[in-house]
Amino acid sequence: MTNKKAPGNVKIINNDKTMKNAEIEFPVTFELKAVMESSDSDDNNKKKLTDVFKDLATNYSYIGNKKSSKGTYVSYNFKVTLENKPQLEKLYSDLKNVPGLKFAL
Repeated sequence: MTNKKAPGNVKIINNDKTMKNAEIEFPVTFELKAVMESSDSDDNNKKKLTDVFKDLATNYSYIGNKKSSKGTYVSYNFKVTLENKPQLEKLYSDLKNVPGLKFAL
């Protein structure tokens, strides 16, 4: 098992030995999941996240959300396209500053 540090203090755990030394090829489109506290409204939480995407001038689309079983958190799913590694690093750096965000994958 390989543990790596990623932007924003996110830990990546790679159990697949075939992925060792793999690099991301840009542009890349992926599904981003952001888990936020449910104390704020859905509209405000979505706006906080979409503001980050807009500031990066990246393409994104909202997929949906789901509340946790106890209603404490809400996960928001977006399809995001990034053009290069600096944009990826800035995305995770900016997400760290979003109020109410617990983590993003």
